[in-house]
Amino acid sequence: MKKITYMLILTVLSVLKTSAQETQTAQQYKVPAAYHFDYKVVYEISKEENKTAETANYYFAKNGDYMSMETANSQKDKDMNFMIRTKDGLMITFGEEPVPKNPDKHRKVLKVMDMESMLKGSGESMAAFAKNLPKKDNTDVEKKKPNELDNFVKTGKTKQVFGYTAEEYSKEFTKDENGKEHSGTMSVWYAKVDFDPEMMFSMGMGNLAAGQSQSKMNQSHPNNMLGLGLTQKNYLLTEMNFVEKGGKSGTGMKVVGIEKTNFSKSTEGYYIKNYAGMSMKEMMQKESAEK
Repeated sequence: MKKITYMLILTVLSVLKTSAQETQTAQQYKVPAAYHFDYKVVYEISKEENKTAETANYYFAKNGDYMSMETANSQKDKDMNFMIRTKDGLMITFGEEPVPKNPDKHRKVLKVMDMESMLKGSGESMAAFAKNLPKKDNTDVEKKKPNELDNFVKTGKTKQVFGYTAEEYSKEFTKDENGKEHSGTMSVWYAKVDFDPEMMFSMGMGNLAAGQSQSKMNQSHPNNMLGLGLTQKNYLLTEMNFVEKGGKSGTGMKVVGIEKTNFSKSTEGYYIKNYAGMSMKEMMQKESAEK
């Protein structure tokens, strides 16, 4: 059960997968003088491989147009020390790079990347590669297997989380791990907040969302423990925990802070590389040509 929990945590925190969305072209997107954020949410995350919990800061614009996440590790990365994701499927990264033709000097660089176009180009290559792979006999069976994250039930329990009322959803699990059956209960808590955190789920859920409308999402994945953040307006995941029968229990992740903020990320002084609308291959080619 513990292993299940950490897999779910990784799914929530993933920021590399995106749902299919319409994107802006390079000509349409104009980098603003600054990105302004209205709310800061701090999560405490417990991972199986670490004895001490980690923290992650999420920054949200109240209208949900863009968001950002930073961790202690991301702040140390000079190549990409801050990242913003927009509702239109763009990823804006801030960092440093050697100056072309003068590698001893560095400059601040801001990159605009279109995730849909990047993944589309990569997807076409992967699809061609997949055609040559042997087909699995149990493909149809796998498709028909119920999603383990669906059908969470509201328990009626509530609690206050930094001024917001959170509600509990839970589901009993049974899982076979290494020939041993584990069973227990997974619980998630959601609070209705006064800002839009939907991007946290549409970015991390990948194929689960798949560009579906809220009504279709409800039909294909009823009361999904992560889909609740998509199908319910202004729903923020505040806690995820588990109780294993005859075994361990614990909290996988929880909100340890929600506050209003005036934080802004300035774009002044950054050399801008606008790769919106380009595939991964095209972007790499342009990068190489500049060196």
